[in-house]
Amino acid sequence: MPQKERQKRSLKDWTPEIILLLAASILLFFNLGERALWGSEGRWAEVVRQMLLTGDFFHPRINGEPYFDKPLFTYWAIAIFVPIFGKLNEFVVRLPSALSGIVTLSSTYLLGKRLIGRKAALMASWLLLTSWGFIFWARTAAADMENLAFIMLASLWFVIRREKRDLFSYLVFYGICAVGAQFKGLTAIAVPVLVATIFIFIRGEIKRHINVSHLFSIIFGAAFYLLPFIYAQMTSEGYAEQGLYLVFRENLLRFFNAFDHREPFYCYFYYVPILLMPWIFFLVGTLIDGFKNLKTLEKNHRWLFLSSVGIFLLFTISSSRRSYYILPILPFLTLSISSFLVSSSSKLRNFFIDIEALLIFFIGLIELLSVIIWPIIEKRFLFYAPFSFKVSTALIGFFAIFPFQVPQRYPFFKKEEKRSLAPLILSTFILFSGFFCVQQVQLEIFRSTKRILEQVKPIVQGLPEDAVALSKNMASVAFYLNRPKPLVNLERPLNQERFFNRKGEKVLITRKKDMRRFKKYISSCSMELIISAPEYSWSHRNDKELAVYKINGPCIKKGKDI
Repeated sequence: MPQKERQKRSLKDWTPEIILLLAASILLFFNLGERALWGSEGRWAEVVRQMLLTGDFFHPRINGEPYFDKPLFTYWAIAIFVPIFGKLNEFVVRLPSALSGIVTLSSTYLLGKRLIGRKAALMASWLLLTSWGFIFWARTAAADMENLAFIMLASLWFVIRREKRDLFSYLVFYGICAVGAQFKGLTAIAVPVLVATIFIFIRGEIKRHINVSHLFSIIFGAAFYLLPFIYAQMTSEGYAEQGLYLVFRENLLRFFNAFDHREPFYCYFYYVPILLMPWIFFLVGTLIDGFKNLKTLEKNHRWLFLSSVGIFLLFTISSSRRSYYILPILPFLTLSISSFLVSSSSKLRNFFIDIEALLIFFIGLIELLSVIIWPIIEKRFLFYAPFSFKVSTALIGFFAIFPFQVPQRYPFFKKEEKRSLAPLILSTFILFSGFFCVQQVQLEIFRSTKRILEQVKPIVQGLPEDAVALSKNMASVAFYLNRPKPLVNLERPLNQERFFNRKGEKVLITRKKDMRRFKKYISSCSMELIISAPEYSWSHRNDKELAVYKINGPCIKKGKDI
């Protein structure tokens, strides 16, 4: 056969994988930087800005104050892209998460291909790509998707080298885990070790892995993980926070005795289905089938199922719980679900596909009919969506139900034929790409922080650093103002005294609810409201929005704090 023909056939054989990669690129990268930073994203952006500003990449800071709550690699992953793009903006800050989403998706596919076949691996990858939690966190600046990527890389490496017991195999495994842990925490070590242990336990191979090479690799991995913290500790003169202590505090202490992020022990029973949306009925079918036929499941299928259960129990046992903590369960669940769909009887498979089809069709139909629902929403909640958002909602709904209108191409409604997942996945892709890539940008009209700070920036440009204050150390505010020196943090009482007693013009940037903390000062001040975020009757965040005041002259302290 001629070389050209072989190459063409090879490329054609890879068409499903290429389509998957293109779909992932659209869903994860399109309009990635068009939204302003929200929530914790500001911390990642501001820490990196401070690193670039000071040249100190080992002692994270927010507005000049120590902040070592997360390991260093999560910030370095952003910083390395700044020279490439020539600036630090929302796209660059979110880029490592989106790239990690691609790595996670690829690792899931390769893992599934080795264990349950190419067809099931493709199915699992599409289910993962079109799950709510995966898309949301892959498009968010945080450490969670990087953490997940290294968990899947370590798990994939283990499966590839599962028959090996040489030093190289162990070293790479624990090296991947150690690097992953430097992005978020010890879950990047705990989860791969857990699933690997389940794997070798199922096969009765535990004794084979008790050897000197394995022990040496564990020690190497621990040393590699601790090295950046040790260096940061050795060079921490004048830096208040200790990375090694925070490792202990954030990972071990929080696991056994949470000091925050406390939620009920049963919270993951509803968080996992939310993260997996809309594939919740597939999850139900997989759980029923898995527990019912656990002993007769093929070994690889059983490992995927028990790994999912083990990850669920690991995070449930922890006393500190958040929805995104359990993100590592998603790839294993989608692989387990695809195993169930491929191996189950046509009747059972068709039953759950029909239920999922009804759910997804209903969501699309609601969006299509939103044109007649909007007046009700406006009257009941006083929420007036932009016209573009209303139009896009109806269009997304129309295109989302379109695959269900072509039964001759997708015969999953015909009882005598095996149902196809194609229309469900296509519809879900349309729904989620429409929301995340288009509609979130359209809703930016209701988010005012970036717009306010862009207006404030020229006002404070000529003021000295001690004349601009924040009611609390707000990372996003510090990032968008982009001042060369830290702004005054009024969470500290001594700073309050100095700022309000300062002569001359000064600017206070505050959350609306924080103003009552300064009542003892501002009652005697000459104040002018420069700009304030609009308030919406449907929002529960009005008191957390920004207000900016110009203050002239010193303020006389009166009374006590409110």
